[in-house]
Amino acid sequence: MNTSQERVKGTTRFAFKSINKLKENKSEEFTIYLFFTYGKKRLKLSTGLKTCYNDWDFSKQRFKNRVHIKKKDSNNTTLTKLEESIQEVYNNLSEETSDITPAFLKNRLQLKLRNEVPRTKQAQKLTFSELVDIFINYKEGNIKAVTLRSYKQAQKHLKSFQKHSGKVYELDEITSQFHKDFVKYLQTEMKFTKNTIGKHIKTIKTFMNYALTEGYTDNQSFKSSEFKVSKEITTEIYLNAEEIEAFRNEDLSKYPKLSHARDLFLIGYYTGQRVSDYNSFSEDDIQTIDGVDYFVIVQEKNKKRGRKVYCPITTEIREIMDLRHNGLPPKRIPDKDINDYIKQIGQMLDLDSLNKMIKCEYTKAGKEVVEILPKHQLIKSHTARRSFATNMYKAGMNVYDIMLFTGHTTEKEFYKYIRIKDEERVSHVLKSGFFNV
Repeated sequence: MNTSQERVKGTTRFAFKSINKLKENKSEEFTIYLFFTYGKKRLKLSTGLKTCYNDWDFSKQRFKNRVHIKKKDSNNTTLTKLEESIQEVYNNLSEETSDITPAFLKNRLQLKLRNEVPRTKQAQKLTFSELVDIFINYKEGNIKAVTLRSYKQAQKHLKSFQKHSGKVYELDEITSQFHKDFVKYLQTEMKFTKNTIGKHIKTIKTFMNYALTEGYTDNQSFKSSEFKVSKEITTEIYLNAEEIEAFRNEDLSKYPKLSHARDLFLIGYYTGQRVSDYNSFSEDDIQTIDGVDYFVIVQEKNKKRGRKVYCPITTEIREIMDLRHNGLPPKRIPDKDINDYIKQIGQMLDLDSLNKMIKCEYTKAGKEVVEILPKHQLIKSHTARRSFATNMYKAGMNVYDIMLFTGHTTEKEFYKYIRIKDEERVSHVLKSGFFNV
């Protein structure tokens, strides 16, 4: 919680680890340390300078003005600079946060004093927010806009969390305690759902993976089991064959925006692709193989694997392109528009099945929420792909053949994805002929 408090004034002192050892041999040199005390906290830092008992002015905390002391003036200047710098750094940090750890203060002081380029990235001692800035600047222009947007959303929530808690985190402080506090903030202050929180935690782990692999930190706490990405299965619907046909046959000539969104959605259904793919089909993606036209693509989500997916251009897809898009795939529109418009179409169709009330359960702000919503309100761009997989499965297509189009790599993930009811799955198995019934 962000609480206002009077700034604690810091005091600087230059001294030695042990005054007794200094007195035992008054001509032996010992390291001079900077001690900076603020409130109940104290920073101890080596100045890198040495002197002996006889050459040190304990009242002024500086080198004595003696002829035999080499570099006494420059050494005293160095100590003065240290004293001024630690106070300046502390004052600046006090404007940012009320929780200044000695390690954080030390890192900022060293960063201010460093004139030469550090030999390693880790020596830069970045805060977590500074690392995120570097990461996003590096990624900008090299990744999809939707991915960049998710990174920036997590960045925004990280900044608001730090402002709320009155603490600026270093890379070494991204631990299970940070995870616990950040999750609590997203629950109680932002009122996010469990899956939204999980998405942001996953992005935090992406930031830290970058910091680790690029040498900015050796902190691997984010890899522990306590730094978990929370998930829950939410209510998702699919459109059956009758509902898909109703979408296809509805006259939307008076509503060109709705018609355009409907056409993209249907192409997503007939190809089984994600909106990031079916909303980006172009003439360049069309190839003819053995007299059949295909959309040949590398799925956006699976680009690292590089495997091509061949989606046959069905009679339904060809009709859509020829009737309303000059024989080409529909032009891209914002994903959000697709979501908004297809919900409107679902309501316009006035099918009993689309007006059926569905119980939706999920976790929000750390509490279980139950909503009863009409089915048409749950339609979204991804429903096209889920409907393809589910309807093909119910029609008897082999699971591995469906996965050829959807890109799922395991049956386990496929069955979680289609959310098929147990009785429907049993019926599908019986149709396969393994049981004599």
